[in-house]
Amino acid sequence: MSFVDFFLKIRNSKAFNTIVISVILASAFYAGVTTYDLPDNYEAALNFFDYSITVFFVIEILIRLMSEKRLVDFFKSGWNVFDFIIVTVSLIPVGGAETVFVARLLRIVRILRVITIVPEFRRIIDGLIKTIPRAGFIILLMSIFFYIWAAIGSLMFDEIDPSRWGNIGSAMLVLLQMITYDDWAAVMRDVLEVYPWAWIYFVSFLILNAFILFNMVIGIIVDVMAREAQAEHMAELQQNPTSVDESDPQA
Repeated sequence: MSFVDFFLKIRNSKAFNTIVISVILASAFYAGVTTYDLPDNYEAALNFFDYSITVFFVIEILIRLMSEKRLVDFFKSGWNVFDFIIVTVSLIPVGGAETVFVARLLRIVRILRVITIVPEFRRIIDGLIKTIPRAGFIILLMSIFFYIWAAIGSLMFDEIDPSRWGNIGSAMLVLLQMITYDDWAAVMRDVLEVYPWAWIYFVSFLILNAFILFNMVIGIIVDVMAREAQAEHMAELQQNPTSVDESDPQA
């Protein structure tokens, strides 16, 4: 067994991936614990725990690097680059309040590495990225409607509730609240007390954005995910053309 094959076998082993996921979850536990006010005598233990996690991630990256025939092949994958950056940045020494804050933030971001380890998570993210070209124009159209309705609302309802409709920025936040159906009826009720016809403004916005455009975005995501699953299934059939469904009586 060659040097590369040895590390490749480790990288592809189920036990190794299970350990990596466990350490990432431990890192998530550490990030959560540090948000509490703990006694000083726990600080040393937590620091050692964090250092151990960092050392393990460094070893894991080295194993993955050495499992490649060429070092440059490792960086051809965006997920590998993401892992490498997260681990490398976490090695930067910190000192002072601002850098400690950045270090803690990086510890939290380190949890995202679970996406690169679990293939199902990668497929979901890849699918979401592929929806951007198709859903991007719909989202852009929604943004235009958001801006128009927010401008109209800030002009018409400013005197009723300046905290909500005082400017176009706060009005857009109110519309975002409406599109998530978060107590939007109360927002409309306050306006209807002054302008009874204002229901046209709210209903038209909800129908256009929440019911039509937002559901179109969801439909595109579902369609892309279904196509990705079908393509993956077809690829598996091409790799194993002799495999058939045992439940098929004609097989």
